[in-house]
Amino acid sequence: MNRLIQRMEQLKKQGGKAFIAYIMAGEPSWEALQEIVCELERIGVTAVELGVPFSDPIADGPVIQAAANRALARGVTLSEIFERVSELRKLTKLPILLMGYWNVFLQYGRERCLQTARSAGVDGFIIADLPPEADPEFFSLAAEKELCTVLLASELTPEDRLKRIVATASGFLYYVPQLGITGLELTTGEAVENRIRLIRALTDTPICIGIGVKTQEDARRLSRYAEGVIVGTRIVEFIHRNAERPDLPEVTARFVAQLIP
Repeated sequence: MNRLIQRMEQLKKQGGKAFIAYIMAGEPSWEALQEIVCELERIGVTAVELGVPFSDPIADGPVIQAAANRALARGVTLSEIFERVSELRKLTKLPILLMGYWNVFLQYGRERCLQTARSAGVDGFIIADLPPEADPEFFSLAAEKELCTVLLASELTPEDRLKRIVATASGFLYYVPQLGITGLELTTGEAVENRIRLIRALTDTPICIGIGVKTQEDARRLSRYAEGVIVGTRIVEFIHRNAERPDLPEVTARFVAQLIP
């Protein structure tokens, strides 16, 4: 069974909540990132989203955009990411998702990308600018290879479109509680709870909330509504700010542990 699906099912049986951490591929170095991922597994992070750098990340705020630019300047490529994930698989069973933009994956080649991902030990994809109707073949091939395809929905997604999205999404549904880029200040309330209730009536796929989750209190509040939360900007920012520390993996794990509800 796919590692992410298996982990989400375990959490459901245990009554637990998912905490998913986003980090940029190759940041600040592959050696440090490898140790960070292992430390995140040790403290109980559910899965890691590994950012695939792209020159025009339209859904990302300045912190993640800057991290992507640093990765591109160091020459990080999708091919190298697959190689590094394959190396990571010798050290960790933590579910790993690749999060990026369609052009990068399409240029690599649809079938080649999916086959290489499966061989390397990737568990799935989050492609922010790829709706299900844009490339049905990608989603069907991913399903055949037991790779998750996490899709996004927002507060403005109409119900008929939600039905299409949840019919294709696997692993979890990435819910954006407010429109905008990553790193925004989060506002929540009854509207979010009602929206999650509507989505849950349409699917058994777990719902995780991301974009704007910055504190443990945010994570706790949102976990009352959904099956988990996603934190990216604060983790990426912390890693960059502390990149020169010899104990970066350990201090990153301690920082992230303070965000887990």
